[in-house]
Amino acid sequence: MSLTPLALILLNVQRQRLEDQPHEREVTRDWAHRVDHAREQGQLIVMIQWDGAPEGASGEGPHAEPETFSKGWTLHPDFRAEAGDLLVRARRPDAFSGTDLEAELRARAVRELHFLALPDAPELAVTAHSAREAGFTVTLEVPTLA
Repeated sequence: MSLTPLALILLNVQRQRLEDQPHEREVTRDWAHRVDHAREQGQLIVMIQWDGAPEGASGEGPHAEPETFSKGWTLHPDFRAEAGDLLVRARRPDAFSGTDLEAELRARAVRELHFLALPDAPELAVTAHSAREAGFTVTLEVPTLA
């Protein structure tokens, strides 16, 4: 495990959130470039994989939770966790709640978090707030979609 002061956290990297978005190609290309650059710089890459709702409560719409282990739950094909990356399974809306995310970041000496998320991601505000409350410096990187 390498120590790094900066982590790039992808909050919306699952198929269900990215596929069929009007700007899917632009967003995934931009994020893939950012991930490659972060890896070249030795930064920690964190991918959040949101587990589905309890049985019978998955809901519908763009923010509905895909059933765990369904196609929509898997990572978008343009992204994969590589050796040294951190893949965190969480339940909405807070990636810190009920997970080992904070402990994993502290074990790697991370102090600064850069979040990649879609503009309408309900998880962004809650997770960023928890990160700030835990003492991390937070930067939000949200694409401008026209």
